[in-house]
Amino acid sequence: MIKPITVWISFILLFSACSKREDKSGHDAAIALQVDRLYTSYGRSGQNIYEQPVPQGLFTDRLRTLLERAVRTSEEDVERVKNSEYPDDKPLLLEGSVFTSLYEGYTSYHIRKIMISNTSKEKAEATVEFENAAVAPKIVWKDRIVLVKDSGSWKIDNILFGDNPDLKDLRSSLENFIGEVRQP
Repeated sequence: MIKPITVWISFILLFSACSKREDKSGHDAAIALQVDRLYTSYGRSGQNIYEQPVPQGLFTDRLRTLLERAVRTSEEDVERVKNSEYPDDKPLLLEGSVFTSLYEGYTSYHIRKIMISNTSKEKAEATVEFENAAVAPKIVWKDRIVLVKDSGSWKIDNILFGDNPDLKDLRSSLENFIGEVRQP
Protein backbone atom coordinates (compact mmCIF):
# COMPACT_ATOMS: atom_id res chain seq x y z
CA MET A 1 0.00 0.00 0.00
CA ILE A 2 1.29 3.48 -0.91
CA LYS A 3 1.76 5.79 2.02
CA PRO A 4 0.06 9.22 1.81
CA ILE A 5 3.39 11.01 2.19
CA THR A 6 4.73 9.21 -0.91
CA VAL A 7 1.67 10.32 -2.88
CA TRP A 8 2.19 13.95 -1.81
CA ILE A 9 5.86 13.88 -2.67
CA SER A 10 5.03 12.39 -6.06
CA PHE A 11 2.49 15.16 -6.74
CA ILE A 12 4.94 17.86 -5.68
CA LEU A 13 7.68 16.46 -7.93
CA LEU A 14 5.25 16.09 -10.84
CA PHE A 15 3.94 19.65 -10.57
CA SER A 16 7.38 21.18 -10.05
CA ALA A 17 8.64 19.38 -13.16
CA CYS A 18 5.64 20.62 -15.15
CA SER A 19 6.11 24.19 -13.99
CA LYS A 20 9.78 24.11 -14.99
CA ARG A 21 8.83 22.89 -18.47
CA GLU A 22 6.20 25.61 -18.81
CA ASP A 23 8.69 28.21 -17.58
CA LYS A 24 11.25 27.12 -20.17
CA SER A 25 8.70 27.15 -22.99
CA GLY A 26 7.56 30.60 -21.82
CA HIS A 27 11.14 31.81 -22.05
CA ASP A 28 11.53 30.12 -25.44
CA ALA A 29 8.41 31.88 -26.73
CA ALA A 30 9.61 35.27 -25.43
CA ILE A 31 13.04 34.75 -27.01
CA ALA A 32 11.52 33.63 -30.33
CA LEU A 33 9.29 36.71 -30.28
CA GLN A 34 12.34 38.99 -29.94
CA VAL A 35 14.17 37.23 -32.79
CA ASP A 36 11.07 37.52 -34.99
CA ARG A 37 10.74 41.18 -34.01
CA LEU A 38 14.32 41.80 -35.09
CA TYR A 39 13.93 40.25 -38.52
CA THR A 40 10.48 41.69 -39.20
CA SER A 41 11.61 45.18 -38.11
CA TYR A 42 14.71 45.20 -40.27
CA GLY A 43 14.03 42.65 -42.97
CA ARG A 44 16.85 41.43 -45.14
CA SER A 45 18.46 44.82 -45.80
CA GLY A 46 20.25 47.35 -43.65
CA GLN A 47 18.27 50.16 -45.28
CA ASN A 48 15.56 50.02 -42.60
CA ILE A 49 18.14 50.98 -40.00
CA TYR A 50 18.09 54.52 -41.45
CA GLU A 51 14.33 54.71 -41.92
CA GLN A 52 13.13 54.09 -38.37
CA PRO A 53 14.30 54.65 -34.83
CA VAL A 54 15.85 51.70 -33.05
CA PRO A 55 12.89 49.89 -31.45
CA GLN A 56 12.51 50.18 -27.68
CA GLY A 57 12.81 46.93 -25.76
CA LEU A 58 14.40 44.93 -28.57
CA PHE A 59 18.08 45.51 -27.79
CA THR A 60 20.07 45.92 -24.59
CA ASP A 61 21.00 49.52 -23.82
CA ARG A 62 24.61 48.77 -24.80
CA LEU A 63 23.70 47.42 -28.26
CA ARG A 64 20.98 50.02 -28.82
CA THR A 65 23.44 52.83 -28.10
CA LEU A 66 26.00 51.27 -30.44
CA LEU A 67 23.42 50.98 -33.24
CA GLU A 68 22.33 54.59 -32.76
CA ARG A 69 25.98 55.75 -32.80
CA ALA A 70 26.66 53.81 -36.02
CA VAL A 71 23.61 55.34 -37.73
CA ARG A 72 24.50 58.84 -36.51
CA THR A 73 28.14 58.39 -37.58
CA SER A 74 27.05 57.26 -41.03
CA GLU A 75 24.65 60.18 -41.42
CA GLU A 76 27.47 62.54 -40.41
CA ASP A 77 29.71 60.99 -43.06
CA VAL A 78 26.99 61.49 -45.69
CA GLU A 79 26.91 65.20 -44.79
CA ARG A 80 30.70 65.43 -44.71
CA VAL A 81 31.00 63.97 -48.21
CA LYS A 82 28.15 66.11 -49.53
CA ASN A 83 29.92 69.27 -48.30
CA SER A 84 33.41 68.21 -49.41
CA GLU A 85 35.40 68.93 -52.57
CA TYR A 86 34.23 65.55 -53.88
CA PRO A 87 30.47 65.37 -53.21
CA ASP A 88 30.12 62.45 -55.64
CA ASP A 89 32.31 60.21 -53.46
CA LYS A 90 30.48 57.45 -51.67
CA PRO A 91 30.13 57.95 -47.92
CA LEU A 92 30.49 55.03 -45.54
CA LEU A 93 27.09 53.45 -45.04
CA LEU A 94 25.68 50.52 -43.12
CA GLU A 95 24.80 48.42 -46.14
CA GLY A 96 23.55 44.95 -46.81
CA SER A 97 22.02 42.76 -44.20
CA VAL A 98 23.39 44.34 -41.03
CA PHE A 99 21.86 41.71 -38.73
CA THR A 100 23.10 38.59 -40.55
CA SER A 101 26.52 37.41 -41.65
CA LEU A 102 25.62 37.35 -45.35
CA TYR A 103 25.71 40.76 -47.04
CA GLU A 104 22.95 39.82 -49.50
CA GLY A 105 20.59 38.85 -46.70
CA TYR A 106 18.08 36.05 -46.50
CA THR A 107 14.86 34.97 -48.15
CA SER A 108 13.75 32.94 -45.13
CA TYR A 109 14.86 32.09 -41.62
CA HIS A 110 13.98 29.55 -38.94
CA ILE A 111 14.89 29.46 -35.28
CA ARG A 112 16.57 26.08 -34.89
CA LYS A 113 17.51 26.03 -31.21
CA ILE A 114 17.12 28.12 -28.09
CA MET A 115 19.46 27.49 -25.19
CA ILE A 116 19.08 29.22 -21.85
CA SER A 117 22.22 29.29 -19.73
CA ASN A 118 22.17 26.68 -16.99
CA THR A 119 24.37 28.80 -14.76
CA SER A 120 22.66 32.16 -14.89
CA LYS A 121 19.16 31.81 -16.42
CA GLU A 122 19.74 35.42 -17.46
CA LYS A 123 21.50 34.60 -20.74
CA ALA A 124 20.26 32.74 -23.79
CA GLU A 125 21.31 31.98 -27.30
CA ALA A 126 19.04 31.38 -30.28
CA THR A 127 20.53 29.61 -33.28
CA VAL A 128 18.89 30.91 -36.45
CA GLU A 129 19.23 29.19 -39.79
CA PHE A 130 18.96 31.48 -42.79
CA GLU A 131 18.44 30.69 -46.43
CA ASN A 132 18.99 32.86 -49.47
CA ALA A 133 17.17 31.15 -52.34
CA ALA A 134 17.48 34.23 -54.58
CA VAL A 135 20.92 33.04 -55.69
CA ALA A 136 21.92 29.80 -57.35
CA PRO A 137 22.90 27.64 -55.69
CA LYS A 138 20.95 28.74 -52.65
CA ILE A 139 22.97 29.64 -49.58
CA VAL A 140 22.18 28.30 -46.12
CA TRP A 141 23.96 29.48 -42.97
CA LYS A 142 23.49 29.91 -39.22
CA ASP A 143 24.06 32.84 -36.90
CA ARG A 144 23.54 32.92 -33.13
CA ILE A 145 21.55 35.63 -31.39
CA VAL A 146 22.75 36.35 -27.83
CA LEU A 147 20.02 37.57 -25.49
CA VAL A 148 20.08 38.68 -21.87
CA LYS A 149 17.25 39.10 -19.44
CA ASP A 150 17.00 42.79 -18.60
CA SER A 151 14.29 44.20 -16.32
CA GLY A 152 12.28 41.00 -16.67
CA SER A 153 12.33 40.75 -20.47
CA TRP A 154 14.67 39.21 -23.02
CA LYS A 155 16.73 41.64 -25.11
CA ILE A 156 19.19 41.09 -27.91
CA ASP A 157 22.75 41.81 -26.76
CA ASN A 158 24.77 40.63 -29.77
CA ILE A 159 24.71 38.48 -32.88
CA LEU A 160 27.52 35.98 -33.37
CA PHE A 161 28.07 35.65 -37.09
CA GLY A 162 28.49 32.09 -38.32
CA ASP A 163 30.77 31.13 -41.16
CA ASN A 164 31.85 34.54 -42.43
CA PRO A 165 35.55 34.91 -41.55
CA ASP A 166 35.41 38.69 -42.12
CA LEU A 167 32.74 39.25 -39.46
CA LYS A 168 32.98 38.12 -35.86
CA ASP A 169 29.82 39.57 -34.36
CA LEU A 170 27.46 42.52 -34.63
CA ARG A 171 29.00 44.63 -31.86
CA SER A 172 32.54 44.29 -33.26
CA SER A 173 31.24 45.03 -36.74
CA LEU A 174 29.50 48.21 -35.56
CA GLU A 175 32.53 49.33 -33.53
CA ASN A 176 34.81 48.78 -36.55
CA PHE A 177 32.40 50.70 -38.76
CA ILE A 178 32.33 53.66 -36.35
CA GLY A 179 36.13 53.63 -36.12
CA GLU A 180 36.48 53.46 -39.90
CA VAL A 181 34.19 56.45 -40.45
CA ARG A 182 35.92 58.49 -37.75
CA GLN A 183 39.39 58.06 -39.29
CA PRO A 184 40.53 61.12 -41.26
